[in-house]
Amino acid sequence: MGFETVQHALAFVEELAAGAEAYDKATIGQQLRDLDVYLQHVLTPKAKSTEARRQVESGTVSVGGQPEVLNPHDIQETILLSNTFNLDEYKCVRLLIAAGQQRGVASATAAAAIYYEERRAQLSCLWYLLQSQALQDTETLDDVQQQVFQYTSALLREQQNGKRKMFTHLLQLIQEQQADSKLLPTIIDEQGAPVHLAVCMAEERTSLCQCLVYACQIEPSLPEEEAAGLAKLLLGMADGLQAMGAQSSPEENQASFKQSYTILIAFLNAILPPVITTSTDDAPSTDHEIALGQLASNQELRRLFEGGEDIKSGFHAVAKLAWGVMIYITGDDNNQTHGRAQKVMHAACEYGVFQFVHGPVLSSHSFVDEGIAQKQHYASALHKLVIQFLNAARSHEIPALLARSKEVETRTLHTQKQGADSLPSLLHCLASLYKLYPDLWLDENIKPDIVLPFMEYLRDQSAVEESATLLVAWLDLLTGMASGEEGARNVFESLLTSNAGSSNPVSWLRMLMAMREYCSRYSQQPDENQEGQQPHRDCLVPPEDVAGLSAFLALFSQVFRDGAPSQVGAWISELQSESSISPLWEVMFQLMCHPVPQKLKAACNEAIGVLVAATGHVSAMWDRLQAAVVVTPGMQVDSAVGQYDISYQLAEIEARAEDYSETLAFVRLLNALWKASGPGIHDGGRLYAHFSHFVLNSVLAYIGRRQYKNEVQKDGSGPGWQPGGSPPGLSVMMELLRGGNVMKSVMQLADEGVEHLLEGRGKPAGAAREATLLGSLRVLVTALQTDVWLLQELRQVPSTGHWTETLDAVLKHDSRRISKLISCVGYNSSSAVQVEAIRLAHFFAARQPTLADTLVQQKPTAGSSDIVGIPRSATWPRLRFAFAGCLQSAFCHSGSDTLSREEGGNSEADPSTAMQPDPRAVLILQLLLAGLQGPVPSLTHLLMGFDVTRGPEGLYDSQLDPQQDFSCLAVVLDMALTPSQPGQQPLLYEQCLELLYRLAEQPHSREAMLSLLRKPPYSLLMSQIGVVLQVNEERAPEAQVRAARLYQGARLLQLAALELHCADLAVQDTSCRALLQVFFLPLDTDEDSDDLPVQASSHILYILQFLGTAMLQQPEYVNELSCSCRQSLRDMGVDAVLQSNTPVEQGGVLTKTRRGQLCYDMAALTQELKKRYVATSADNLRYSSSEAAEGSDELREACREALRFAQRYNAWLEEAAALLAVVQAWQQLVAVAVNKRFDILQEVVTAADDSAGPEAALQIVHQLLSETLYVLHELLIAGGPSLVLPITQVVEACMARLQEQALHAGIEATTSLQFGMPGGQVPAAMLDLFRRLLAVLDRGQNQDALRPHLYTALLSFMQYCQGRRPAQASPHILTALLKAGKANGSSDRLVADMDDQSRQVERGIAWALCHSLPLLNVVIRDAAAQTTRPAMKSQALTLLASWVVAEPSLAVANKLHQQDLPNRILEDLVTRAHEYLPGPAAGAAVQVIEAQLTLLLRLSSARRSSIAEVTDDVHIIGKLIDCKAIDLEPEEPVLRSSHKHDRRRHITRVLLLILQVVNSELAAKRQSSETSRHAVSFVAQHSRMMQRVLREASVGNLNGWEPGEQEAELAALVLSLVTRLSFSQLSQQPGAPADALREGAHRLLKTLGCVNEASHSPLVQPHHQSEDTADVAPSAFQTLPLKVARLRCALARYLIWEVNASRDFRYQIRPSESMPYQPSLLQLSGMLKQAARDREAVSEERQALLDAIQSCTSSAGRQLALQESGAPASRKPQSLPSLLTTAAQTERQLQQACLLAELLLAVMLQHLAESDGDPSALSRLGDNRALLSLQRALDPTLDYLMQRPGNKTSSTEATEQMARELKGYLSTAICS
Repeated sequence: MGFETVQHALAFVEELAAGAEAYDKATIGQQLRDLDVYLQHVLTPKAKSTEARRQVESGTVSVGGQPEVLNPHDIQETILLSNTFNLDEYKCVRLLIAAGQQRGVASATAAAAIYYEERRAQLSCLWYLLQSQALQDTETLDDVQQQVFQYTSALLREQQNGKRKMFTHLLQLIQEQQADSKLLPTIIDEQGAPVHLAVCMAEERTSLCQCLVYACQIEPSLPEEEAAGLAKLLLGMADGLQAMGAQSSPEENQASFKQSYTILIAFLNAILPPVITTSTDDAPSTDHEIALGQLASNQELRRLFEGGEDIKSGFHAVAKLAWGVMIYITGDDNNQTHGRAQKVMHAACEYGVFQFVHGPVLSSHSFVDEGIAQKQHYASALHKLVIQFLNAARSHEIPALLARSKEVETRTLHTQKQGADSLPSLLHCLASLYKLYPDLWLDENIKPDIVLPFMEYLRDQSAVEESATLLVAWLDLLTGMASGEEGARNVFESLLTSNAGSSNPVSWLRMLMAMREYCSRYSQQPDENQEGQQPHRDCLVPPEDVAGLSAFLALFSQVFRDGAPSQVGAWISELQSESSISPLWEVMFQLMCHPVPQKLKAACNEAIGVLVAATGHVSAMWDRLQAAVVVTPGMQVDSAVGQYDISYQLAEIEARAEDYSETLAFVRLLNALWKASGPGIHDGGRLYAHFSHFVLNSVLAYIGRRQYKNEVQKDGSGPGWQPGGSPPGLSVMMELLRGGNVMKSVMQLADEGVEHLLEGRGKPAGAAREATLLGSLRVLVTALQTDVWLLQELRQVPSTGHWTETLDAVLKHDSRRISKLISCVGYNSSSAVQVEAIRLAHFFAARQPTLADTLVQQKPTAGSSDIVGIPRSATWPRLRFAFAGCLQSAFCHSGSDTLSREEGGNSEADPSTAMQPDPRAVLILQLLLAGLQGPVPSLTHLLMGFDVTRGPEGLYDSQLDPQQDFSCLAVVLDMALTPSQPGQQPLLYEQCLELLYRLAEQPHSREAMLSLLRKPPYSLLMSQIGVVLQVNEERAPEAQVRAARLYQGARLLQLAALELHCADLAVQDTSCRALLQVFFLPLDTDEDSDDLPVQASSHILYILQFLGTAMLQQPEYVNELSCSCRQSLRDMGVDAVLQSNTPVEQGGVLTKTRRGQLCYDMAALTQELKKRYVATSADNLRYSSSEAAEGSDELREACREALRFAQRYNAWLEEAAALLAVVQAWQQLVAVAVNKRFDILQEVVTAADDSAGPEAALQIVHQLLSETLYVLHELLIAGGPSLVLPITQVVEACMARLQEQALHAGIEATTSLQFGMPGGQVPAAMLDLFRRLLAVLDRGQNQDALRPHLYTALLSFMQYCQGRRPAQASPHILTALLKAGKANGSSDRLVADMDDQSRQVERGIAWALCHSLPLLNVVIRDAAAQTTRPAMKSQALTLLASWVVAEPSLAVANKLHQQDLPNRILEDLVTRAHEYLPGPAAGAAVQVIEAQLTLLLRLSSARRSSIAEVTDDVHIIGKLIDCKAIDLEPEEPVLRSSHKHDRRRHITRVLLLILQVVNSELAAKRQSSETSRHAVSFVAQHSRMMQRVLREASVGNLNGWEPGEQEAELAALVLSLVTRLSFSQLSQQPGAPADALREGAHRLLKTLGCVNEASHSPLVQPHHQSEDTADVAPSAFQTLPLKVARLRCALARYLIWEVNASRDFRYQIRPSESMPYQPSLLQLSGMLKQAARDREAVSEERQALLDAIQSCTSSAGRQLALQESGAPASRKPQSLPSLLTTAAQTERQLQQACLLAELLLAVMLQHLAESDGDPSALSRLGDNRALLSLQRALDPTLDYLMQRPGNKTSSTEATEQMARELKGYLSTAICS
């Protein structure tokens, strides 16, 4: 398959180099072979050709099969590019096209940069492969690594024409010129900055040299011709370096020097035999040694190194020395060969080869800037050279070097100028190598055998004792050997008197005694203030002793600095006892106080600082300084202890000598003391404030005015202390705040600008300037940490003056200062400087909300480098580029390099931190994230590439293009798209994803970010979801890494959920479909499943399964610690501390994580344990010593256990929070997908599988719901409370979707649409869901936060299942559906099958409820308790009501009655409901009251419909009589508010349900006289309310208010209640409620009984008008007519009830003026006529809907059928579920119209019956014409009633008889 691009190949090699454990040994071989296309011919593209040039010049070129037309500019640029790189013209055209697409400019400069990046990627593949192989231990390779090793070896061994192909190719590439930089001097890199092409090619050549080094390390055996070629290359490069001289730039010289020593290392790897160690002492000769033996006789090599030519360079000398060593060790063992070797080695030593290695090579900036692994590898090669020289030269050259050492002793102590080597230069070289790579001496596997014998030889020769220079070198070698704890211990023990022989010139005691002797001599001399004595006193310590003592003190400092803290104290005690000097630093301090040379004073200061840090005796040292050191002229000190006048030394001696080493050392001592003192220094350090004043006033104030012999001292004396917020730091802070000397010193280098600082880095003072810059930035960072607190304190003290401005405000006075300080992030030569600059940016961004605006207005400094496309007048783009470059560099480095340096030195960080995230990346990402929490635009938007020049409005319109605009966004996106990063850099990768999500989440940047992320190759980063899930499966050992990997998944899920939620489907439909496809569709078994360790049907289900297995057990204090440990902690009072929630600020031990969780502060807890341990141990001293010792051990162990528990708890907390984030993000994605984007999900599922039906998406939801319930149950069992809630919300969301689909499906006659699953699985699957829901509720019944969501899910399920059975649906609709589906078999059979399945589900649910009655107690408790939250209470009540309906045996109802729940509800309604409704919480109260009434209604309905007996002693109506809420008066209609929580709305909702309950109860107990009596009393008690209801329903237009649905429904319920009662009983009630209600009913009849059937009544007129002008949903426009129809039926029933109440009561034929509201037969005939018209219209509409259902299945077909049928525009739904719902509502309207006609017929015929069928009764309704019109209107309806299909019943037969009678009356009346 291969790699698509070289970048993909590079990513694979980088992952392989980082760790091969993720690869399968079965496939790695093929993947490695796929690299051949890039490695076999690395950097050898096709050259330019005549034919291609001709095509280009013609202007038309075929690229990728497509013709490309070139304009003259393109042709010119193509030819320029081809000539520059000798590159194929077709390739150049492709590069130009890529430049136009990626960089926005089709130029040769941009195309050359792309070409160079391709070359760099190709070369990096080889570089990473060779480096990882060269630096790896071949004895510990696993199977995959072994295959990689074999591939690399085969690649290097492959031969062509008898030569090794790769080696020869590398040599050729290094020697040849790869580009002509004169034709194209500069190119435009990916950051948009111009870069010299020569610099790029030099970097490429350096990488080639490094590849050659690794190749020679892996395969060192070179044939003679290749070895000669390598030697010629080295000597040629060295000669070329000398020839460059001053004619070339410093950068070119530095690059050539680096390439030269790199090739030198390659030559050493190839030419030197392996070093003899303990493990290889008896090893047989290797192939490499045999090959070297053959090289020794090669004539070409002999000519190069033995030809007698003078040595021209140091590289030539090193190569010559290596050649001599090689022929001596591997050549023939005879005098001639040895003579040759000795001659060559002697010539190299005469040149000064070891001085060259020690000086120019190891001390060069190029070497210092190399990476850790690189330097160690180079040091190993040079060390091998030195060791093999010792092996070869022990008999001849070593004695010569020893003799030469004695010769130079009289001239100088150090070989300052290059000359012949001596033993000191050899020892210094070896010491430098050990300092650089301590394992060369400490690792027993590579430690050479020759070093110790060599040192013994020197001691036996008394050479060290006789030569001062050799002594210094000897001590320097010991200093190099003392690196690390093991090295320090070995050196310390070797210098003890007990281990050193009497002739040993070096021992701790001898050196200490020498210092004490000199102190004694100085003390015996006259006072130094006497005239003429000072010169004599300075000569007391001769120069050789100064050098020796300084070297000894350096060794002393190294040993006690690197020694194990547990051993250093014992060492000091041993030396104090042996030397009788106590404290040990006293002799050093006294020597420092005497007028010894400055170098020795500096060494003493350094050693004292180390001792203070090691022992912690800071107070004693402060007191000693206080008593002896003079820092102010005329200052009085205690002369008894000696005096050290540093102010005199600085002003008189050092200033004249222009050498300030003593002052620098003293300042470093002060720094060490301040650091060791910490915040707990006595009295805030006020006693020692004068030392800080000395530094401020005498050192810093004159830095710029002094003269320096060594510029290093000038820049090395800058600020390096840590100022505090209390004296003496107060003086430092005040100097900063007032802009004094400290501020001037701090800003000295920053004002020069980053470019100027980088240019001067290669100069002698460059390292010191870098250290000063670092110290300056650290001063500002520390000051910014304390300035706010300090100002608050200063304002409390009136005498300090008026201080109002913080440090950032002071810096803002000169707006350029802040930008200059932040711009130091571009100082790419020191990551430590960049870190401090980023920290400063943190402070400035947090304190200055308008920082982005300030930077936008800032102009650049002079000399700023150019950036293509950016005007020179802008500063902020350079800052954006600097941060982006720093972030990119940080991502490329796996750990911190210089961040461990205290004062900007060049020591490297511990390699063990190599896989830690780079602090620069962490800080920049934190800065970017923090900037999103403030006002916009912020620094984050500026750095991420948004348009900040137009304020917040610019963010909306930002066109982000990271492929062309280099910014932090481009770097973050590159990081986010790299497949290896989730596993290799989990912490950084998580922060990158969080940053992208936060930007996409914020309103100002959302559209721009989502618009970018939707585009390829980003596509919302969904390509990474499989990688992230895979790395989460690989459980990392560190909790922090595990948490970061979990957060990665959470961020990706959040991004997907955000896109689905915010996307505009008209524009971003494709993006939503892609996301739903990634997460919800089944995985490809061939591809996607390989990425996931656990097989799952989809990503969304896999995440759920992962969550089910990732449960974490919270560490418990009681369970984690043993009983004895807890008792010990209780004795110390620690148990209360561990279990308290007190933060550190309030004296506790808890702090907040970055995400806000409370965790243990390990530092505070450790300090608290120490304090309590000491106090408790002191109390135990009153016991015997043995008991006290035993108790102390127990306490100590208890403290350790407490710390371990805290660590475990913190780890759990971090991982648990991450897991919760994943669950919440997963819940958000599922919720938005199944609710808001379900329609798209259906289309995606159908498009993916042509055979999938409409139910496929519901099957996915059902499967997700089933799996979620299983996982939720397991979590409840295992105890994962934090994860349960969001997972429960997923259950709720899925059930809501199933419920909604069931409601949409309505009465559909297909099981798949009704239940969302195959027909055969309906009963079992539904019951399985219900049982799981009940099981989850059972497990979570004690979790208050969980139960509401479970109640909602159960409610959704009950509503989902309690739809109408197919058999109960309209036969017309069923027939239409069956015809549309072309179902086989009879409709009756299909309906029976579906009805049987529905019955099975109902029976199963009822059975499950009967066996889950104990759960009812939980729900009843929530429903009845007064303390339950209203939302949960209403949910519990509604769930109980649903269960009452679902359980036909009334077991649930009986349980509720046994618990007396109905009575408790009624009591609550009577006593409290009227108090809640007018209050502020009326909305929540109404929900509870509605749920209570609904439950009562369901209990009443269940009693009415069931034949089972119910334990019922509840008199619902009787108790509701006293309910005061019924009589609450709402606002007047004219004052009605539009707010959803208005009083009228609340009261109406409650009244609706109360009247329903009363009607239902009365119907259920219609035989009960007591119930009837209660109902009469209810009507009498609340007749005023009922009159109001009827009056409001009959109102027309009252100041813009119209009655609506609720008014119609209330009026129908009132009339229904009245008609159920006896008229006589109502008439006997006080106040005659029957008469009052009669008037209201008559008024309402007049309003609704419109005689003009063509118009609407006032109740429905506004709603029909809105239907013609608005596109409303079907449910909205059909609800009101149906309720109006019910109200008309209720009025008709009332008329019958009124007529039947009295035999003498009859309606008039026509309206009477005396009784205007009383109905008349004329009005009733009009109502009957209108009912007939309505029935006809509804019948036509129903038929049109049925035709649309059965005509076709597509939406277009249904629309066409409706249009052809002439259906109203408002009755044209597009979806089948909506169409079926409309048809069902139309069917119900038809039934209501028929019922109204029947009722009116009954009233009419009753009046006619009273007249004995006299036609004149009808003739008085109008003339013959009116009667004919009435007949024509009624005949179709009467015929329909007489011939209505269906089974005949007594009711239908009576209706047919009435219809016949009325037809007869009409015919007779017309005929008469």
